[in-house]
Amino acid sequence: MPFKEIICLASSKKIGGKCVAGKTVDTKEWVRPVSAEGKLTNELIKYPNGKLPELLDIMRVHYKKLQPTAYQPENILISEEKWEFLDKWPENKLDSLCDKPKEIFINQDRSDRISVKFFEKNKLESSLLLLKPKTIELCRIDYGNKKKLRAKFMYSELEYDLGVTDPIFLEEYSGKKEGSYKLEPKDIYLCISLAAPYQDGYCYKLVASVISTAK
Repeated sequence: MPFKEIICLASSKKIGGKCVAGKTVDTKEWVRPVSAEGKLTNELIKYPNGKLPELLDIMRVHYKKLQPTAYQPENILISEEKWEFLDKWPENKLDSLCDKPKEIFINQDRSDRISVKFFEKNKLESSLLLLKPKTIELCRIDYGNKKKLRAKFMYSELEYDLGVTDPIFLEEYSGKKEGSYKLEPKDIYLCISLAAPYQDGYCYKLVASVISTAK
């Protein structure tokens, strides 16, 4: 069974499951493992010792085939074999993994989403990016009984306001009061992911992980 050795750059929540993604150690190409049902579960991705993948883990993931879509071209269909932990990617080499696009995927009427109709005639090279923001603040907001977290940041002189699905930061900020919290951008890397189409006809851009190198 073929496999890919992946540097884990995203491990986040999604509706009904988890999203794990990263870049290959050898070619630095993006890879997004998916199951036959599309979503990942803890049972599917845990290592033989029972631990779950963490950011910057280097892991070996066996797969059945490539399974690209127009909006997520880097998808691979995983096999039943256990994921293997190999090593850790050093924080001081994160810059070598950063992408440098002029904009985040493509900006349409709003900078946080792309119409599904766009993909009827177009496709993306990748639905994942690792970026260094110029400025960044995290905003804790209450939506009814739900506590939401959004990232407002500058990248390539453009402002973005995207939902955060990083479970570590969601848990940390759930205990904070509503408001904005500035972070030091030199210590922050953002993994941006384009989600599968939502029922309103849009694919939303999300901050799948916030990688902080602050000590």
